[in-house]
Amino acid sequence: MARRKQEMVEYTRDGVTRERKKRTSTYGYVETLPSGKFRVRYLIDGRRYSSAAFDDRREAERYRAALEAERRAGTLKPPASIEATNFKEYAHTWVEQHRTSKGKALAPRTKAENLRMLEHGLSYFDPYSLTLIDAPLIRKWHAKRCNDAGATTAGNEARVLKAILQTAVNDGVLEKNPVPGELTRSKTGKEHRAPTTGELKRILDHLEGQWRVAVLIAAFGGLRAGELSALERRDIEVRNGRVVIHVTKQAQWLDGEWIVKPPKSVDGVRFVTLPEWIAPDVETHLRRNVSQFPNCRVFVPSRGAKYVSTATLGRVLHKAMADAGIDAPIHWHDLRHYFGTELAKNGVGIRELQAALGHGTPAASLSYLEQEHGLTAALADRLPRLEDSSMVAFPRKEVA
Repeated sequence: MARRKQEMVEYTRDGVTRERKKRTSTYGYVETLPSGKFRVRYLIDGRRYSSAAFDDRREAERYRAALEAERRAGTLKPPASIEATNFKEYAHTWVEQHRTSKGKALAPRTKAENLRMLEHGLSYFDPYSLTLIDAPLIRKWHAKRCNDAGATTAGNEARVLKAILQTAVNDGVLEKNPVPGELTRSKTGKEHRAPTTGELKRILDHLEGQWRVAVLIAAFGGLRAGELSALERRDIEVRNGRVVIHVTKQAQWLDGEWIVKPPKSVDGVRFVTLPEWIAPDVETHLRRNVSQFPNCRVFVPSRGAKYVSTATLGRVLHKAMADAGIDAPIHWHDLRHYFGTELAKNGVGIRELQAALGHGTPAASLSYLEQEHGLTAALADRLPRLEDSSMVAFPRKEVA
């Protein structure tokens, strides 16, 4: 079948009459750049504008179609407004201006992590205006991100994206947040759990010196890895045979250098009293391995680094587990989960648990509890007991 010849039209430019193919009724068009990328050219109020460059022609065509849909709906904004609500510009401004629920700026580590996400996974949305980011586009990005970087990374980035777009909703730029909630709940398939008391004892049997003390403080004091690394001699005191630790700071590796800052939240500044039977281990470590100067660090890395890193603590734990024959998905932070879970098992209320863990909200503390499926004998014995005299026999049906 012969291909239908496209209709031609004449036009005059600079006094010269030329001929071109008749354009279709679509709004705007996609052009190929010398670099091999693509961009959309379109008109608003007689003026010609260009989109940012796209790597994929299909993405450029999708952008053009979205512009056309907005034009037909009468919601296409002037170029100045489109530029003001460009995702890249808006997202970076959001990171600088965002405040926590308590009105504080983002912590340096959180800010750096959010900027890293904007430069990597979330840069996918840089060419788009906020109004052009919808659920189908986000789902397409999320599927690609899961494949390229994994479900955990994709979920973390989706949570930041949702927070940014929620601010856009609050600013009146968007009517509703287009990020599907299920995309922010990622699972890697790599389960991890708190150690049992028996496993913890076996781990401690294969540790000595400062590493044994570090595990004891993490499991029975609930300190985070950064809080352990930042501990100094002046932060530890012995009261009536008990060790009391004052948690006031944490050490973090950020952008190629160590920084010492307050704990994760205001509520993270706290004191922790260790069980009495741990005191001899801590006192021995302080006497043998820690100088008497108040600002001497309690735990010192073996390779000359300034502070003990989380990776080093993880290697210490996993080596002890291997020596003890424990093949289980247990990470260093799970020692903190052990601390919270054991307190809850022994009747500690949520408010006390929140204070012990240094959390700002009860919800944060609940996530540290290991769930046990079923009703244990200890819990069953807490139910009220009915006296025999108060019990009424259920009437039985007489059998003929």
